[in-house]
Amino acid sequence: MLKLDNGKPISILDPEISQCPYQAYEKLLEEAPVYWDEIAKTYTITRYEDIRMLLKDPTLLTAEHAVEKMRAVNDPERAEKIKQIFASEGWPRARPIGNYEGAEHAERRGLLEPFLRAGKVKEYDPMLREIADSLIDKFIDDGGCDLVNQFSEHFSLLVICRLVGAPDEAIEHVRAAAAVMLRNMSMLQSEEEEIEGARVEIAAQHYFKGLIDQYRAEPNDSLLSALINSKLPSGAVMNDSEILMFVMLDLFFAGAETTAKAISSGIAMLAVDEKLAARLEADRDGNLRTFIEEVLRQEPPATTLFRIALKDIDLHGVTIPKGAWVTLRSAAANRDPRMFACPASIDLDRKNAAQHLGFGSGVHACVGAPLARRELTIAFQALLSRMTNIRLAPGEKAEYAPHIHLRGFQHLNIRFDKR
Repeated sequence: MLKLDNGKPISILDPEISQCPYQAYEKLLEEAPVYWDEIAKTYTITRYEDIRMLLKDPTLLTAEHAVEKMRAVNDPERAEKIKQIFASEGWPRARPIGNYEGAEHAERRGLLEPFLRAGKVKEYDPMLREIADSLIDKFIDDGGCDLVNQFSEHFSLLVICRLVGAPDEAIEHVRAAAAVMLRNMSMLQSEEEEIEGARVEIAAQHYFKGLIDQYRAEPNDSLLSALINSKLPSGAVMNDSEILMFVMLDLFFAGAETTAKAISSGIAMLAVDEKLAARLEADRDGNLRTFIEEVLRQEPPATTLFRIALKDIDLHGVTIPKGAWVTLRSAAANRDPRMFACPASIDLDRKNAAQHLGFGSGVHACVGAPLARRELTIAFQALLSRMTNIRLAPGEKAEYAPHIHLRGFQHLNIRFDKR
């Protein structure tokens, strides 16, 4: 196995590497672009062009049931136990939208697109600004805040609540469920912790099942009502398990968690880099778009895509066998010097910043990308128009939480001057 300078083998399951992956990325990119991770039992791909090629050719890899198979590979007994808890106490975990392929994927994605396409999301600007300003109002006179817990998470979750048609009170159910889903996806917790988390997730299922029943009886113009009451082009209607997974994972978790993490990462970058902050301040309107893309490139909230090989794949002298679990490390690809010059630096003049893989690529590219970009724009505009001289609070280390798939802060204590 490839090793770090300290002699430790490289594995996506190593919490220390999850916390600080940069040296591992560099070594994999240069020495082992196709790497057999003996500990995680997966082939890890890191180079930009390789990942783009694999994502654009549907004959090579599949996302179908990839998450379920990933769990089964690592601990089949635990996976079965968790499966039974959901079946007996709640609703079985269905596949998220990203774990469908072909026509099944396209028709489910099609239910979301009318609400999330680029032209539509601009209509949400007044709502986004109202949410952002109302949150900032609560701490702007304090001269500091925990950005994660007082702004980023609430902002992104409230946006999804409004789109889904859930009352603002749903945020407490969602935050609890999102926290355990985040820990669960890390694959770094004990069986007892995973079982406890499953029951928190099931409690949220019961809450949203109440909304599903309500909107099934009384349809409205919300996204949740559309998911419940629309037939798929094939004529099928999604069952409650599928709707619950769409709401809890695809919308609240994938949509809100990732946006919240990007907001916090961007502010953290400004807090520790005075030159970057000054450059952005000098021309916020002109530089903000590239700044957002650079945040998504350098510290993408979603770092990894999981796939299964559909056939033997020969790449860089390595044969990936059919049926193997393949990990596409898009966060490493975003730092591939073959694609991005000086990849470790935030460059507001970078011409190809938006070509990052932070939203994936191909047919599985994130359907919510236009909304995420709009949320980030409004959030940064609101924050930077009301505070200046942003810096880390004394003693704040701004450490990323260990996770094999998502990258973000558990807290981010900052200080600032009110404008």
